[in-house]
Amino acid sequence: MQRTALTVLATSLLAAGLTACGDSRGTGGSIVPPTQNPAVSFINAPTSVRVGQATPPFTVQVSVPGGARSSQFIELETFNPSGARIQNQFFNPQQVNCNSGSTFCSFNTDFFVQFGQPTGVWQFRVTAFDQQNRSGSQTLFITVFQ
Repeated sequence: MQRTALTVLATSLLAAGLTACGDSRGTGGSIVPPTQNPAVSFINAPTSVRVGQATPPFTVQVSVPGGARSSQFIELETFNPSGARIQNQFFNPQQVNCNSGSTFCSFNTDFFVQFGQPTGVWQFRVTAFDQQNRSGSQTLFITVFQ
């Protein structure tokens, strides 16, 4: 008997809560999915390279649920082992074989460290921006040696 009373109480609380989600006409509410930031991933990314040589090309995949923005869609940044930013470039969707508003893009790139730069672990960060200016990034760590 006590279990039945608890079940009835829980059911009526749930029903009252669901009714409260509706509007004044009792038509119920709608569930709005949470917004998602862009996601960046690397395919067959390198882990090391020699100074003065480029890595083999690798693929960057970008998922953009909010649609690729029309300008400054992709940002590429390179940081040396001491953390100093060496490179910072922006690309429009067309420059990375994508269209404004697209929800998925992929492009190939490589990584290069010029002679005279230090050896050690470098960072290569790719950031994607959507039409609502949300961003998502991925950082690749590459060991640079002589």
